Amino acid sequence: MPKAWPVPRKGKRKRFVSVPSHASSKGISLLFLLRDVLKLAKTRKEVRYMTLNGQVKVNGRERKDEDFPVQVLDVVNLEKAKLNYRLEIVNKKFSLKEISAKDAEKKIVKISGKKILAKNVIQMNLDDGQNFVSKDKFSVGDSALLNTKTNKIEKILPLKEGANVEIVMGKHAGEKGKLVAFEELIRGRNYKIKLEKREVSLPFKTILVIE
Repeated sequence: MPKAWPVPRKGKRKRFVSVPSHASSKGISLLFLLRDVLKLAKTRKEVRYMTLNGQVKVNGRERKDEDFPVQVLDVVNLEKAKLNYRLEIVNKKFSLKEISAKDAEKKIVKISGKKILAKNVIQMNLDDGQNFVSKDKFSVGDSALLNTKTNKIEKILPLKEGANVEIVMGKHAGEKGKLVAFEELIRGRNYKIKLEKREVSLPFKTILVIE
């Protein structure tokens, strides 16, 4: 069980949750959220009933697999209960924050790649696996403000000096700060982030532009 998951590390009864290894550091399974965090179900069978009957959406899309990994800033929609939650990091632990239906239509996601399909036709690859053909100017590392209701990119949030960022991995996970400089390395670069009480240098994969 990853340390970021909000569960006691010791106890008489233990839960085991299957989740892809590549997603465990960035997210948490629907099963765990619905059963162990929100306590809307007591067993995997009950959670499976909820997902198979279309009661659970992630970012506006129905998810039938109870092991689907919900990532940081994803929105869990429970239409039957009229509840919406965004997955955040609080004190280095994943936490669900209840939000309004209007806020649930927005999601910030990192741009992880780009591909030229044809002349003046560029595909934007997002960190959550989605792809969009976009006419907007963007770079890998920028963030996209996605409207999950219309499934359209509303705004590009560039990774540049002065950008507000959130740290999504590592010992500073959940902290927010401002990008103040780039630190060039032999291979790649680090990003100097000014936090509330200090300045840290972090790798690309740990930061997300939020404004």
